[in-house]
Amino acid sequence: MKRRKSYDKKLIMILDRASGIFAENGYHNTSVRDVAAVTGISPAGLYYYFQSKEELLHLILESCLSSLLGQIRLEVNGITDPSARLRTIIRTHLDHHQKNKNGMRVLVHEWESLSGSFGKEIRGFMREYLHIAVGTFQELFPEKDPKELRANAFGLFGMLSWVDQWYRPERDLPIELLAEQFSGIFLGGRVPVKEQASSKGGSEEEDSASRWSRKTGPPSLLSGPGF
Repeated sequence: MKRRKSYDKKLIMILDRASGIFAENGYHNTSVRDVAAVTGISPAGLYYYFQSKEELLHLILESCLSSLLGQIRLEVNGITDPSARLRTIIRTHLDHHQKNKNGMRVLVHEWESLSGSFGKEIRGFMREYLHIAVGTFQELFPEKDPKELRANAFGLFGMLSWVDQWYRPERDLPIELLAEQFSGIFLGGRVPVKEQASSKGGSEEEDSASRWSRKTGPPSLLSGPGF
């Protein structure tokens, strides 16, 4: 039986709940019966949507990565300034992470579990993302050789991936400001200061954002010629 390609409501629910249990327990520690328990669908019913647990993992990662890349393509379209493009990539990735925390966690920790055509397709998405990032860094730093640009791109991905381990919106920077801080690591200089509603009696979160926006951004550690 050919696997289903259409993402109907029930399949979306299956992927959402399966990504939750994979994120919590790990792919290898989760069985199809565990997925059946959290979805309320029998194992036989689940196999209407996928033929193996590996195919289920592939569907989760395919959905997560294709939506991330689709949004990045949309957001960077027409942006000719590489600095603005890098900021947009970082902000879009962080926004996507906040909306797809379980899927992104599964992606980071479990993508190497895929083999054959499943793994090949996911690596294809990753290569496309790498191409976008390397191309942006090449425009930013044309004096760098390919190895330095590759290091910049993977440094960016590592930084964005690690957000899952520490970021909590209730205690940390607003996501927009976090994106600016991350951008500053690569671009150097001050984080752009924006008018904050706190100057007009805004919320505690807006006051916090205002204080952070006035701080000097970190030095451009990754953009020096010796990196």
